[in-house]
Amino acid sequence: MFKRLLIVLFVFAIICGAGFFLAYQYLVGSLPKLITVNDYKPLLVSQVYDRNNKKIGEFFRERRVLTPYKDIPKNLVNAFLAAEDDQFFEHSGINYIAIIRASLANLRAGKKVQGASTITQQVAKTLLLVDFEKTFLRKAKEALLAQEMEKHLSKEDILYLYLNQIYFGQGANGVALAADTYFRKPVAELTLPEAALLAGLAKAPTAYSPVTNPVRAKERQAYVLKRMADVGFIKHEEAEKAIQQPIKIYTREKYQSYAPFFLETVRQLLVSTIGETKVLDEGIKVYTSLDLEAQLKAQESMVAGLKELDKRQGFRGPLKNVTEPKEVGEFLMKTRDLLISEVSPERIIQPDGHFIDYGPLDVKYDLKKGIPFYIKVGKTAETIISKIDDDLGLVYVRMAELEGIIDFETMQWARKPNSEKRYDLDRIKKPSQALKVGDVVLAKLAGEKFASARLNRILSVQKKTLDLSKYVEVELDQEPIAEASLISFDQDSEEVMAMIGGYNFAKSEYNRALQAARQTGSSFKSIVYASAIDKGYTAATPIMDAPIVYEETIKKEGNPENDEEGQEDTKTWKPSNHSKSFGGDIIFRNALVKSLNVPAVKIIQDVKVDWAADYARRMGIYSPLNMDFTLALGSSSVTLYEMTKVFSEFGRQGKKIKPVIIKSVVDSKNQKISEKISLDLRFESEISAIEKNFEERRAAYLEKQKTEVLTEEQLKERHKTMSDSNFFFDDADQLIKPTTAYLMTSLLKAVVEDSHGTGGGARALGRDVAGKTGSTNGYYDAWFIGYTPQIATGVWVGFDQERSLGKGEVGGRAALPIWNGYMKAVHENLPQVTFPVPEGIVFANIDSDTGELASGSSKNIIRQAFLEGTEPTTVKNKKEEDSEFYKDDLSN
Repeated sequence: MFKRLLIVLFVFAIICGAGFFLAYQYLVGSLPKLITVNDYKPLLVSQVYDRNNKKIGEFFRERRVLTPYKDIPKNLVNAFLAAEDDQFFEHSGINYIAIIRASLANLRAGKKVQGASTITQQVAKTLLLVDFEKTFLRKAKEALLAQEMEKHLSKEDILYLYLNQIYFGQGANGVALAADTYFRKPVAELTLPEAALLAGLAKAPTAYSPVTNPVRAKERQAYVLKRMADVGFIKHEEAEKAIQQPIKIYTREKYQSYAPFFLETVRQLLVSTIGETKVLDEGIKVYTSLDLEAQLKAQESMVAGLKELDKRQGFRGPLKNVTEPKEVGEFLMKTRDLLISEVSPERIIQPDGHFIDYGPLDVKYDLKKGIPFYIKVGKTAETIISKIDDDLGLVYVRMAELEGIIDFETMQWARKPNSEKRYDLDRIKKPSQALKVGDVVLAKLAGEKFASARLNRILSVQKKTLDLSKYVEVELDQEPIAEASLISFDQDSEEVMAMIGGYNFAKSEYNRALQAARQTGSSFKSIVYASAIDKGYTAATPIMDAPIVYEETIKKEGNPENDEEGQEDTKTWKPSNHSKSFGGDIIFRNALVKSLNVPAVKIIQDVKVDWAADYARRMGIYSPLNMDFTLALGSSSVTLYEMTKVFSEFGRQGKKIKPVIIKSVVDSKNQKISEKISLDLRFESEISAIEKNFEERRAAYLEKQKTEVLTEEQLKERHKTMSDSNFFFDDADQLIKPTTAYLMTSLLKAVVEDSHGTGGGARALGRDVAGKTGSTNGYYDAWFIGYTPQIATGVWVGFDQERSLGKGEVGGRAALPIWNGYMKAVHENLPQVTFPVPEGIVFANIDSDTGELASGSSKNIIRQAFLEGTEPTTVKNKKEEDSEFYKDDLSN
């Protein structure tokens, strides 16, 4: 019997052993393939830089930057060892003593209070095992894999994997990005307190976040420092000193506020050229054309311009009304805390674990201390109305801790919106027409002390005094609802310096600079006038500005109401000028300067629609065009990108611009994987067919030129009648003749410089400027596109769902101020230069009224550029033989 029992037990043991062996083999076989450090290819963050190598954004699925083990400071390594696994260099992947210790502690507590996973096990779990379910089988796999790793990898290799893999919160994976995110410094520069804070995050990044849970973060840091002292990594005095130090941390950099539309365009182009995996996973570095300083100035100017426009549209009312004292107090406290959080990404954690305490709201803030650090003049914030004095025209407000006053003189714009009335003819008469006590409105801090000349005059008449020394100066404000876009090119390098696709990327990612095709209004006249120059027109060519009627129906989209160019939707089309009057004979130059419609229509009728459209295509317009006379008045819908390229090419003497948006791309090993990428690639399908057509025509024309022998007179006649002779040159990038481009620049300079010019506001730049305004039916769209020898910039303003910007909101009023603000800023440190004059251009002083050479009887004399041989030869009220005396060519 006993013998049988032994046999049974023996057989059972064999079966169990076999089962254990098979199970072991199964587990080992199911483990992921063991990797070496060289095979470690985690998801990395790709970083984007501007033209001056300033970081402007990131593309990622996981934010991580790899750091070699040798570059990780010893204090940081020791901090992690002390916090997570101080026996790391002694065990072989599993710490059995720690397991027993943790088990006893958990039994005593009746719950899990202590863990025993080694760093090696954590690497196995986070790096190699996809299944994170807490099962016995997974724990067994983790233990086996940890032991396998210890056999094949050095301890330093395992630490390298661990420190680059773990998550630290705020989207940061790995110690390098954690150091950059929390401390804005390289990992090699971390101090002991900073290293201990990061090491404390590994256990629970959210629970111990220094941004959201500073007290717990500080407690965890103290624990790590004490553990470092207990295990001998540092002295106890060092630990205590580090614990008592305040520590500065940062919130995550808000790259999305820099150039979101530009970044999204870069991302799309990269995905289409090198693939999504490289862009999001492989840690490439992208060097772009953007000038961050210029971009920020563009955004600043756009916000200011849209807010001014918004005020002209009227006041849409308060955000809400709050009168209950407790709610008012909570509102003011919340506003203050929000302003503090916005003023700086820095946070100082005190030794007790709290951020610097700003105390309770100071209801009687003393302005002798100056305005609080968290708000600066020009800042807009939610403000509550506390009192309204209609008699003196004062509105008292509370802005966080500050008491302020809105002077009625600055809020007369706050009428109810009405696009049918001009803003300057529809103003409110007293503050209470727009506001009441308890209203919460946006307001801008306009000055550190309230001052009002208007109020002083009233008080002087009333012989009263009023102490307002405790009040700051505030102005009523509101968020604009109109949209705008801007794009800017460096004329020399062809780089896209700045791009804004709309007011708020978070609300709408629609890039209006590239995607929104809108009617261009009078800005398109520039293309038609250029096409006319190549048909023999000069600045002095007379045109009759008189009524003209077209019997055919002209179908046009938009509001039937006349716009500034006087376009109408009627069965019988009668183009008219903005003034509704006609001036009779007018020279070509002045018709463009005054943006008259009738002359533009007569020009396109003469040169033919097909010719003008072909010219537009040659200059880079790829959007569909209306093939009728309304083309001259900007009835076709075109993008800001296309129009700005055209104007840029005028300034580049007819040379094609291929706007560069990406200068180069390198991989994680700094090996170049992409050269320059043009923004034109975004529109390759639209552009390629047009360019192919022109290239075929160019090749045929140049081939024909080799066999033809023409006299000079025949060549001149051909230039007047044939398109190809005006378009095609040995240099494929020369789109139109340099002389034609310069003549257009001189005309567009006149649009700015002439007292009758619609672009006169651009004179504020104080430089050589050429440009053109544009407005459409019912004031739906406002444009200004202009350039200097260094920079070309276009601005569009309008609503996505087309409607009026308001009566009188033409391009010179709604778009030009945005252009001006930006261009002033970006030219601040640039030298004063003038447009270069190509060969074949001469200048003559002409009579502005007749286009003849000027004489003593001329009332208005202008110095005008002409193609050599086309300048006027007759003098106003003088004999033709005397005309040579009045010419003024380049030699003079």
